[in-house]
Amino acid sequence: MIVAFLMVAGVTPTVGPGASGAPGAAPDFSLTVSPPRLVVAPEEIDEPQSFQVANRGRLPVDVVVDRVGFAMDGSGKMLFERDAPRSAAGWLKVRPASFRLAPGAERGVTVLIDPPLEPEHGEHQVALLFVAPAGAGGGNIKLNRAIGTPIYITVPGPIDTSVRIGDLRTSGAFSAGGPVDFTTTVDNLGTVHRDFLGTRALKVEVNGYEVPFPDFTLLRGDSRDITVRWADPPFMCLCHATVSVSGTNGTSQRSATFVILPLRLLGALIVVALVLYVIAWLPRRRRVRALGADRAPSGRADRDRDDLDRADSGV
Repeated sequence: MIVAFLMVAGVTPTVGPGASGAPGAAPDFSLTVSPPRLVVAPEEIDEPQSFQVANRGRLPVDVVVDRVGFAMDGSGKMLFERDAPRSAAGWLKVRPASFRLAPGAERGVTVLIDPPLEPEHGEHQVALLFVAPAGAGGGNIKLNRAIGTPIYITVPGPIDTSVRIGDLRTSGAFSAGGPVDFTTTVDNLGTVHRDFLGTRALKVEVNGYEVPFPDFTLLRGDSRDITVRWADPPFMCLCHATVSVSGTNGTSQRSATFVILPLRLLGALIVVALVLYVIAWLPRRRRVRALGADRAPSGRADRDRDDLDRADSGV
């Protein structure tokens, strides 16, 4: 038998046999956990922390609460690992560790934090897994559904929020127009995670515009390549872009300069200008030729008359 985990966050609707297909009907399985994450400051370690678990589905749910360390990959996806660096999985006591929720019912879960006597200073992280074990069935594959809720715990001691910004890279030093991509590397050199979310998002400042990067969280010791697309740049510009972030070690800043020049459009305008010039020039040329033609016979007649006069005078 194969047992698999479906890792989710927030709400997991899973429709099983017998579920109503009517619009707006509740699914068989829908579990929510609040808050979706928890940040515990040093002065809060001795205080009980709580989560609220609710069953929004149509069937009862058995829930088992587990603890596991986690890391993040280069895209920011959470990876649950028993031996993750700086894991605080062994620090937590959960009450209750298992329970059953009837449809529409809610239940509080209390978490007590008991760190070792001399923990490494800085932040440690752990995820609570609210697991709904697979029920009995005749299949060879069982699917355990779970919600992973991260907890960041900072032990007393010095806190370092230092961050380093790598080179700011653009789609190229020259753009013929259209969207422009910005990419940079962010390294967390401090002892706590850094959130770049919402109003605190990392931004590119370019010629008076602000272009925010997508929201992300960077664990201590992690590095992330992030990219944002400036979808509506100006028609033409000599653009100077800057990205910066402050931390304990001061402000880390990187800049890039690039040119937006729509060559295709400029080429089309030049062609149109030439066509208009030719259109305006041709009638004028015809008029000049016509005037020349009118003057030519008169000139020949004068020359003929002069020849006759010279003949008569015997010259």
